Amino acid sequence: MAQKNNDIKAMITLNKTIAYSKNWKHTFMIALLLGTFVSILLIALEPFDSNNEFSYKYLILSGYAFCLIIPILLVHPIENYFYKIQTKRWFVLNECLYIIATAFIVFLFAFFYHFYVVSGLSSFTSKLIWGFIKSFGIPFTPIVVPFWLYLRSKFGSIEVPLYNKENTKRNKTITIVGNNKSETLTIFESDFIFAKAQQNYVDVYYNTENGMQQKTFRSTLSNIMKQLPKAWQVHRSYLVNLDYLKTVEGNARKRFIRISATEETIPISQIYYEALKKRLSNSSQQLQN
Repeated sequence: MAQKNNDIKAMITLNKTIAYSKNWKHTFMIALLLGTFVSILLIALEPFDSNNEFSYKYLILSGYAFCLIIPILLVHPIENYFYKIQTKRWFVLNECLYIIATAFIVFLFAFFYHFYVVSGLSSFTSKLIWGFIKSFGIPFTPIVVPFWLYLRSKFGSIEVPLYNKENTKRNKTITIVGNNKSETLTIFESDFIFAKAQQNYVDVYYNTENGMQQKTFRSTLSNIMKQLPKAWQVHRSYLVNLDYLKTVEGNARKRFIRISATEETIPISQIYYEALKKRLSNSSQQLQN
């Protein structure tokens, strides 16, 4: 049971929504700052036996910056694609996969730069590539990756789509499935109102011709969110369809939102409030403090 609870917690963590930067300018700034950081690090530590004098030593070491800048810029359209198909949501799992994949490409760029430019060799084997990654790539990872993640978080944000009346039209059905295969619910995408997590269960509230209805699923909030394109997390226990948003109330210590179709107040965490505030400032909806 303890192991199962740990697995559930790990799954929730990996599916947590985090800030993301789709902006090319910000991505270039991240790549430039990270490349500069690595260049300074290499010049200070002088790996690759670079303590021996050779022509344009510092200039050549600075060239490793491009081994980070170029892969980060090349991968950006791909991560933007996944961000878009996930309805502008970015998860911890996405970030982990992005870092691992991009870091591997960086290692390859660094190897070929080291092989052809620094060492001046003419032939290589896969064994040399893995040897380079083990000897120089992996040891630098604990130093570079935390700074990389910090920059992505600093320049990133949680984006909330603008309200559009077309969003409320009943034109697409979705099926929600719980851990038990018998737990299914097919509704119009726009009829989802909000969801509330309680331990290992999630209550999904949706609109019908007879008013709001509720169905309970044995599942995690993150699993339900992945099945609901219109579900936006506003709190660790709540998902809402922002097309039903009426007001945001409260103060800096405690805020909550009100949505149509129910009198229930839904708490909103600070990180999601900042994203929501930005969304509302660009729409016709009013934000109340």
